[in-house]
Amino acid sequence: MKKSVATKSEQSPKPHKSVGKRIWGGFVSVIALALAAAFALATVGSPLLFSQTSARASVTHAASKATINGQKITAAPGKDQQISRGSFQALSATELYALSVGGLDYTVNNTGVIRWPFDYAVPINSPFGSRVAPCKGCSTFHRGTDFDTGDMAPVYAVAAGVVSASTFQGSYGQYVAIDHDVNGNKFTSIYAHLTANSEKVQVGDVITKGELIGLTGSTGESTGPHLDFEIDIDGTAVDSFKWLKQYTAP
Repeated sequence: MKKSVATKSEQSPKPHKSVGKRIWGGFVSVIALALAAAFALATVGSPLLFSQTSARASVTHAASKATINGQKITAAPGKDQQISRGSFQALSATELYALSVGGLDYTVNNTGVIRWPFDYAVPINSPFGSRVAPCKGCSTFHRGTDFDTGDMAPVYAVAAGVVSASTFQGSYGQYVAIDHDVNGNKFTSIYAHLTANSEKVQVGDVITKGELIGLTGSTGESTGPHLDFEIDIDGTAVDSFKWLKQYTAP
């Protein structure tokens, strides 16, 4: 007996989704995709942002602790420091000089044949060498060392010798020069910007080490009371601070 087979037209039709249901389903799918994308951005994007922030923080930290030739350079303070030329503190000529000579601290030792021109250590406010001229008539290359002794401080001869100048002249103002011959080593010591008429010696005087020669002042081209001390060897100025440290050492 043959089984009856329904014709195509007789088969029960499959239910169809309504248009409204299809639109709603598509909307739900879009929402799901958007939520998934947001979640992915939150979980993957955060580390990227963190890495960028960390990198900038590391650069900022490095900038605040930069070093140049072993000298620590501190960046200027700021909420968000950037590496820029203007953010570093420049060193003054005196600070650079101090680095080159191992510092400006020193101990006065006057027991040898050569002594310091004073009895105690005083600050240095302008060392030997190139500089920005501190006054209109001042030089851009300093032949001496400016010791900040204050006004009317006693100045002593650094060694025995013969006075070759004791006068008022140009940028030196009131000054004294002494020619020395110490154990065959010849040099001239110069003491400038003394108080007018405070000099205690005259040309041709034979003096001893430590003899009072005058009082500090601010005569000539000067920005304030101090002693400008120079050492000339064969007519050439040498670094008088380094020279004193070398030849007065115990």
